[in-house]
Amino acid sequence: MRAVEDIILVAFVVAVVYTDWRYRRIPNAFTYPVMAAGIVLGAIEGLPGEVMANGLFDHVAGLVVGFLIAYPFYAMGGLKAGDGKYLMAVGAMRGLGLLLAGAVYGALLGGVIALGFIAVRRLRPADGPAPVGGVMKTWIPYGVALGLGTIVALALELSGRFPGAM
Repeated sequence: MRAVEDIILVAFVVAVVYTDWRYRRIPNAFTYPVMAAGIVLGAIEGLPGEVMANGLFDHVAGLVVGFLIAYPFYAMGGLKAGDGKYLMAVGAMRGLGLLLAGAVYGALLGGVIALGFIAVRRLRPADGPAPVGGVMKTWIPYGVALGLGTIVALALELSGRFPGAM
């Protein structure tokens, strides 16, 4: 069952990274079906299941914690709604452990991407250096960072280097 979840998750992440980079949005047509499939697959894995292990309870906990992580940042304007639904979908598909690891790696990668955007914008010779206030209002594809963080967490889990893997 885990292999099916991994295949769906990787396809989802690839689609999200592409659409967030290209169109600056994460469509509901991606997130809601993955949430639903994750809950169904969690129920097939085991009823009721255990948190941080497997089963329905872990998948539901992942969905709820994904919301709880994203909502404060969304309310403050730091995340867009699609980013929050992305986290909920990852939590629903693979549970709490992978969600938390992917979110941490995604936050770290998001910082690196943000620094890259700021450096490129500040060093752009055509416009001259941009004022810091203008740089901070630059759109940053956070779905890309979250997606890459999820892939890093999944790769570490599959390689056996992730604490509590498999």
